[in-house]
Amino acid sequence: MAILNITNFDDHPEDPMWMVFRFTERRIADEFVDGLSAVSIPFEQDESDEAPFLVGVKAHNREAAVRINYAVLGKHRSPFIADGLFRWSVIGLFAILLLMAVLGMVFGK
Repeated sequence: MAILNITNFDDHPEDPMWMVFRFTERRIADEFVDGLSAVSIPFEQDESDEAPFLVGVKAHNREAAVRINYAVLGKHRSPFIADGLFRWSVIGLFAILLLMAVLGMVFGK
């Protein structure tokens, strides 16, 4: 197991032929399972009623399973800057700074 793992999946701790995906909500785990089923990737799912909800996938399906995992997580994530006015203010500020940098490079001595 990695010391710093910022993803929701890792190799199985006892069987290197499997990898395990962890989800904090049942509905997200079910959506991941639906995605695996849609592309015919076999899996095993923990039937526990409390988090974490675990889904096991064979390691040779790693690339496709990780792609499905990121697609499912992407649908449920919140925006980096949730407030629209603040988000556009930050974008505007960086656009002005970029414009000033370009003008400084072009017209600077």
